Amino acid sequence: MTTAIVIGGGIAGCSTAYALAKRGIVVTLIERQHALAQEASGNPIALLYPKFSVKLDAASTLALHGFQFTLDLLKQLPDSATIFNACGLIQLAFDAREQARQHALLKHEHLKFLQHLDAKAASKKVGITLKTGGIYLPQAGWVKPAALCKAFCNSTLISTITTTIALKIEKESNRWRVFDDKNNAFEADIVVICNANDIKQFKQCISAEITPVRGQINFFAQNNVSQRIKTIICSDHFISPSVDGVHSIGTTYAPNDKNPNLSEADMHKNMNALRKISPELSQSIQNTIELSPISGRVAWRSQTLDYMPLAGQLLDEQTIRVKPPRYNANPADLTWTNGLYVNAGHGSKGMITAPICGELIASLVTNTSYPIDAKLASKLNPSRFLLRELGLKQLANSLYK
Repeated sequence: MTTAIVIGGGIAGCSTAYALAKRGIVVTLIERQHALAQEASGNPIALLYPKFSVKLDAASTLALHGFQFTLDLLKQLPDSATIFNACGLIQLAFDAREQARQHALLKHEHLKFLQHLDAKAASKKVGITLKTGGIYLPQAGWVKPAALCKAFCNSTLISTITTTIALKIEKESNRWRVFDDKNNAFEADIVVICNANDIKQFKQCISAEITPVRGQINFFAQNNVSQRIKTIICSDHFISPSVDGVHSIGTTYAPNDKNPNLSEADMHKNMNALRKISPELSQSIQNTIELSPISGRVAWRSQTLDYMPLAGQLLDEQTIRVKPPRYNANPADLTWTNGLYVNAGHGSKGMITAPICGELIASLVTNTSYPIDAKLASKLNPSRFLLRELGLKQLANSLYK
């Protein structure tokens, strides 16, 4: 029986464990925190919202496929109604640039599910008065990440080990060994590294270009105005409907900012963005702030240089640096690190991209059909930055056939 170790218990690690277990693979998931979904996946809710560019590029294609994949996956889970609410989402056309982008998107045949709403129709759909309309996504909504991660790992084939830090990965006699901070060694046939910004602690991932991006969201209790909100509202920030009596507002974006404390300045950024969305709503919060103070949470996304996730099998960096392949080499002849994979670097799009990347890895492990086409899968490979550094961009774009 095939065995696997998954390092990291956020959305990437848990969805990967789920995809592997579905194929009968026995999984040990190692998480450094006391429970699953405590870091970037630890917000009370996350948005299930695919953002598209005007040009149907790789990122938009992945968003389109990932959105549908996650929706289908949620339907398969028991008690999915307690995990996900397809409340819909309005992306406001808040300035001229966004108006032009939305106008172009509405012309695309593959995005026929997008609906244009003027300010009056948008206000009716949302439940509060809005100054402008925008694009409405009826299938979008919010997810409870902790509940989703727990559901993913609810399998007899998945064992979860918490408060344990994976420190080193080595291969011995065709088996992988993961050493932790308690002098334990776990063995398996394959290892999948899913610990976000910490992947570079492992020597096998040293060339993976990844940046921590600090984000702060704030929360406030529902009031007589906010309780009317029925959908997620986005401008360059977002506000959620009331979930368990609380609204989320976010989020800020600060690359390489390591400050773990809540920032008053960031709270003001979020509140100013809310004021632009709805002055009425912003004022209602100010009127009740003494009775219900605004709270918040800080977490770090993991962002790659090209804004695409790292997903797939690793190449042996040491061997390739010593003897780089030709630009037209057969990908099958490259020095692959057999049994070692990565699922990380999802930025703020983890709910959209992490599950489909977990499925891609499981298909690579079992040599079954990919959930996306081979060209797109190549663009996600975690060793692509290594190949590009060596002047092998053409090869990096065609690693899978």
